[in-house]
Amino acid sequence: MSNAFERQAPLAQESPGDTTIGSTKTSLARNQFGVIAISCVVISAVAPISVTAAAMPVVFAQIGPATPAVYLIAGLLFGIFSIGYVSMSRHVKNAGGYVSYIAKAFGSRVATAAAYVTLLLYISSLVAFYAISGVVSAGTLGISTNPTTIIFIALAIVAVLCVLGGHVSIKLLVTLLACEAIALGALGIALLFKAQTLSFASFAPSAIFVPGVGVALLLAIICYSGLEATVVFSEEARTPETTIPRSVAASIISITLFYTVMAFALGNYTGLDAVQARAAADPAGFLFTIGREVLGDFYSRTLEILVLSSFLAVFVGFQSMIGRYIFALSRAGVLPSFLWTTNSHGNPVAALVAVTVIVGTLLALFTISGADLVLVVYGWLVGLGTVGLLCMLALVSAAIFAFFVKTGLEQRVWVAKVAPLISIGAFVIVLITAIINYSILGTQDERARWLLVLVPIAAVLGWIVSGYRQRQGKVIEYDASIESGQ
Repeated sequence: MSNAFERQAPLAQESPGDTTIGSTKTSLARNQFGVIAISCVVISAVAPISVTAAAMPVVFAQIGPATPAVYLIAGLLFGIFSIGYVSMSRHVKNAGGYVSYIAKAFGSRVATAAAYVTLLLYISSLVAFYAISGVVSAGTLGISTNPTTIIFIALAIVAVLCVLGGHVSIKLLVTLLACEAIALGALGIALLFKAQTLSFASFAPSAIFVPGVGVALLLAIICYSGLEATVVFSEEARTPETTIPRSVAASIISITLFYTVMAFALGNYTGLDAVQARAAADPAGFLFTIGREVLGDFYSRTLEILVLSSFLAVFVGFQSMIGRYIFALSRAGVLPSFLWTTNSHGNPVAALVAVTVIVGTLLALFTISGADLVLVVYGWLVGLGTVGLLCMLALVSAAIFAFFVKTGLEQRVWVAKVAPLISIGAFVIVLITAIINYSILGTQDERARWLLVLVPIAAVLGWIVSGYRQRQGKVIEYDASIESGQ
């Protein structure tokens, strides 16, 4: 274990922010991503068109006409979270993301425990998304090919795109997101024009605060799962002091407006009194049927194809983020040191390949075992990933509060204390809601709930690894300097 985790030899400076060990580069490329690029990674990770097609009908079925208000509330909650998050980002410029926040507030041992939980939630979510994408792709394309074949072809394509580098991946994400925005924007405008009336009754308190609002809010909050990418890409951002806060704001505002407006348009077109029943009757075909009614068969078919391309965007965005996250953990000393390497372009190739190998191995094991891709692989793992995400959001909110109380670096009470405390309370409530209503996240199989034990197991494993490293006299450093690359 000591050899695998051994910190590298002292680093030799080649240029500012460019470090090497022998002939191996160990620093990410600097100054290559701006606000648009990083925002696209965040937005692609939440798959706007896939969420509109798959998740939004479930929210409609749960709470009916109040759906746009639920997405707005979720956006406002993340807006409150971002107040402290952005302020503290000025003191965190590290690809470790949320873990770097936790380390600054609670120390490296708690941060390492959280790091392993974060790896668990991201890998679980990624495997779940790959599983459902294969089934959806086979059905949409109308081919008899085994969905598993499609999954592994997609995994190989994404691996190549990620290894080619950030610029290639970002250009693809921008293109795919532009296609999604044009397609859904056209549908939204058509729905608003064809609606008999435009009612804002969805935002009335009497419509919102009804049974089921907690579960609906939970489902809406999942749509913001890629926000951590803003900090994960901070080392590669241009002028991170301004780029990261702007990326956070742009991502949250864009996602909130998109989902709120689309839900508003769908609800008004269908009719506020009828939308819940229609969504519940056919959640899978809800969006496509409406698209066919409004813009014809060709548009509906185009929408189906774009759902497939949105999966590709999710995979590229998520794997790029996870690769950088693993790179940062290796550099900190809590994952094997060979993952702390980059190619000549500053791309963390070793970590990106590791993500592909891990995901591919898990998918292969599920395939060999004969597990159902929807009921088991997706249904079981998406719930695990959601609970892990909520745990991390609550912990990061607590870290923001503790950091500013301890350091006094932020004197504005609203930013340093009030907003983080609101976030803590809100995310804890939603976490409890998720555990109580676990079956709605992906599966009715109660055995899936046992997977939640992996969350504390991952935390304990991280705690043990950290303690082992400290007993060796090794320093676990989550605050690597961008300027020095150390």
